This record gives sequence, C-alpha cells and structure tokens, in this order.
Amino acid sequence: MNQNDHARRRFLRNLGITLGAGGASALLPQLQLIRAAAAEDYAVEGYRALVCVYLSGGNDSWNMLMPYDAARHATYAAARGGVHSPSNSAGLAIDRGRMGAPVRIGDAATGAEYALNPGSEEYPEGMGRLAALYRANKLAFVANVGPLVRPMSKAQFVNGDVPKPPNLYAHDSQERLWHLATANDASYGWGGLVADRVGIENGYAALSPSIALDRNLFGTGNDTRPYGLNARGLGALSGVSPVASTSSDGARARALDRLLAEQQTTSPLGQQFAHTFQRARQLYTVLDAALASSTVATEFPDDRLGSKLKMIARTIRASRNPSGTLRHKRQVYFLRFGSFDMHDGLMLPGPDGHAAHMHQLSVALDAFWRSLGEFGAQNEVTLFTMSEFARTMNSNGDGSDHAWGGVQLVMGGAVNGGRLYGSFPAQQLNGPVSLSRGQFIPSVSVDQMAATLARWMGVTSAAELNTIFPNLANFPTANLGFMNA
Repeated sequence: MNQNDHARRRFLRNLGITLGAGGASALLPQLQLIRAAAAEDYAVEGYRALVCVYLSGGNDSWNMLMPYDAARHATYAAARGGVHSPSNSAGLAIDRGRMGAPVRIGDAATGAEYALNPGSEEYPEGMGRLAALYRANKLAFVANVGPLVRPMSKAQFVNGDVPKPPNLYAHDSQERLWHLATANDASYGWGGLVADRVGIENGYAALSPSIALDRNLFGTGNDTRPYGLNARGLGALSGVSPVASTSSDGARARALDRLLAEQQTTSPLGQQFAHTFQRARQLYTVLDAALASSTVATEFPDDRLGSKLKMIARTIRASRNPSGTLRHKRQVYFLRFGSFDMHDGLMLPGPDGHAAHMHQLSVALDAFWRSLGEFGAQNEVTLFTMSEFARTMNSNGDGSDHAWGGVQLVMGGAVNGGRLYGSFPAQQLNGPVSLSRGQFIPSVSVDQMAATLARWMGVTSAAELNTIFPNLANFPTANLGFMNA
C-alpha cells in the first residue's frame, strides 16, 4: 500500500467513526458505500476475532509441551538437571511416568509423541482439557518461535553475522517485540494495525475494534486505540450515572452535563474535551446495555483468568449479534495471565507453581471454547498465546531464567489442529540451535506467526502484510499453515 492509499483509508476510517457517533450522518446517506470503498481490499464477510492471552513474565514452555518418546525425553531430562524429586529438588524435568494418557498427544504430521503438563498432586488433571482439544484438532502448537530480524543459525549468532533482536532476555524489550511483531523500533502493535485495516466494516464505530482487559501495545494501531474493559465489565464514574436522570445521583449527572455544556464555549480544547467525554458516556450506555443482555451459561473458573475470558465471551456474543446495537465484524482482544517469571518455585506443587498455572490455563481456555459453542462462534474466534520468552533448559537451583525461543498455542475451530508447526528443537545444552544454558535460537519468527493470524482476519495482500510486518520478507514463508482459511 502506498502512502496515498494509507492516508485515504485513515481519512475514511476517521470519517466513519465520526458518522457512527452521529456527528453528521444525516448529511451522508451513502455511509455504507464509503465504508465499502475503504474496505475494498479486505475479506470482511461474517465475524472474526483474535483473542491474545499474554503469559506475562516468560512462560517456561519446555514444561508446557514435552517430548514423550523415551529417547527425546531422556535428552530433555538431562538438560533440565534430572527429574524433579525430593532427592533432586533442583531438577526441572517432569517424570515420563506421570505423562499419562489424558495429557499425551501426537503430532499428526510427523507421528512424534509429546505430552502436556500433567499437573501436580494438588492439580492432578494438569492440562488434560487442552490435550483433548488438541486431539479434536481444535488446537495447535507453534514450536521454537520468537523475535528475529532474519533467520539465524548458531554460527551466525556466535559470529554476529546476522543482526540480533535488541536487548535479548529483557522483559520489557522482548514483550515489546512480541506486541510489535518486528525487531525494529515502532510505535504500533500488530493487532492494532490489523484492526486498522479490517475493522472499517464494524457497525457501531464508536466502539474500537481493539478491546483490552489489560494494558498493552499490541492492540494500538495508527487509527485504533484499545477500549478498556475489566473482568467485571465497564468502569463507570463513581457516584455519577452515565446520563442525567431522576435517580439518587441524577443531580450529580445533571451538574456534570452543565459543566460539559460550559466547556463547549470556552476554547477548542474545551470543546474537544466535552465532545470526547460525552461520546465516552454514550458508548458506556450502549455497551452496558448490550452486555446486560449478553450472557453465557458455561461455568468458568472463579479466578481472574476465567473472569476475563468470560467477559470476552459475553462481549463477542453481543458484538456479533446482527440484530444488536454493536454489529461488529472484526475484533481484537487482549488479556494478561500470570506471572510466569519463575526464577524460583517453578516446581512447587501448590497454587504458585508452574503446574498450577498450566492447569488454570487449560481449564479456563476449555471453558472459553465451550462458551463460544453456546452461540455458534467456535469457528469465528481464534485464541492464541504470546509470552516474552521461554526459559533456560537448565536449572538455577530452584527455577529457570530468561531465554529466547519457546512454544505458543493457537486454539479455535478454524485452526488446523492436532499438529506442531515450526521445528521442535533438540533439547541439549549448547546444542545445534541452543546456547550454553539451553536458550534456543528461534526457528520461527513472531512475524510469521502473527502474519498467519492476520491473513485469517482478512489481511491477505502481500504488500499489506509487509507493511505491518516489515521484516516478514526476510523469512521463507508468511503463512505457517495453522489456519484453515
């Protein structure tokens, strides 16, 4: 896309937002024609949503997905300092004997056997529910994915022949790279840039196509700013109704209305403030009513992750309703889960250990999947994980430290599941693709994983993909194949 095309689309999108808020809609009955012109390059039929679950702190994904066959499990166990036990408290490996049938899976492409985290004494179910979704071909894994500028061999890393992503192993820098999906410095997240392009057909334009339950850069685009929800819904002004009323706090609301009316005559800044504030109140009223009539019967776990995913399910149900107020066609959601920064206590059996986090993730994602089935949206929503990095294979005595490439999951009815994508590495310390502590040089870039999801959302033009992901052309493919459309 050239600069003129981008400027045209930005103008049309901003105009659509203004019209959607009621500013001048009577003057332009051809609104739908304008929106259609802006979205002409994108396939926006039906409803689709991306849901990013960010595993904050750096998930030790080598204890989320583990090789099951005896030879590779032995290599994994040796690199992790042996099987964790009372006599080997520093060991980070999980005993192969604990990887029973409920958590065992196979890669349909290669026949290789793996297992998901089997849990602990307090969480004996482990990740069994996600294993079942994998076997039902609704979930896939992307192995050894991480930030890259271009493909890199170990020799190139050692010799400095290929530029490395900046500030490897640093939480803030690596999270930023995952949100941007580029190793270059940039200001916008790839989820927001995708929403810029495909959200133009959304009905109620005052509601952003990017909805965040936690802070993030991922959902911020050129024209898109995330709309904030919380696990309980909308945040309201304390003690003031969204609109003036005769209720007990109606006097406060009417006083606020008068103050905002006065701002309309003070200055351009005051006028803009009053206009923005009133639009926010109007959006609150519309979205609050839509959510009040949008419920799900599925029982979610009573924790922060479950509550956030339940709110997203309710919002999706309200947004995709063709006879409802919102009538969105494309949305991008973001939430955080964890802290996975387990330099110590990684193998704890209780609620603070990694096994408990993996169990919690499994149960909550399974509930989300079943809730989508209530209203026929399983094929229309794709959930995926990101995390700033995986962890070192070897132990620091009680946990693992910051590393690089790791494993992420993708779940949904449109996912080509039951498979691993990318290349699961040989889990050796200082091996062919690993450094001295088992930090793996990624074989798949964040750009490739993100571009595959962007294509499913409707951004199919190579030029557009290369604009959103400027390093994408450095890699052999822009489509990893884990989405079926």
